[in-house]
Amino acid sequence: MSAFGPEHLIERNRANVANLFTLTDQVFDGFRQLVELNLATARVAGAESAKLTLEILSSTTPEEGLRRQTSRIQPVSEHILSYASDVCDIVRDTHSKCVEAAQA
Repeated sequence: MSAFGPEHLIERNRANVANLFTLTDQVFDGFRQLVELNLATARVAGAESAKLTLEILSSTTPEEGLRRQTSRIQPVSEHILSYASDVCDIVRDTHSKCVEAAQA
């Protein structure tokens, strides 16, 4: 029997299809994680924006409003760095799972 008989081709095709589904699952899982992160980030940003807006509107002087607004620069920067780190973690994890599945 030849090394490239029908049984061998069928088995290779099955393995390739299974591998494709594994890769697809990994990509969709990574996408789901990104969507969840974006939704959580949007919720937090919206809540913080509403809170800051109410604080600024309750200011009695323009200087107080400006002080309240500038006091949020550091926390917002920290949130941005945290978000970027979370995105990198998700992408790195998804990439490593895809590479692992592709090499299997």
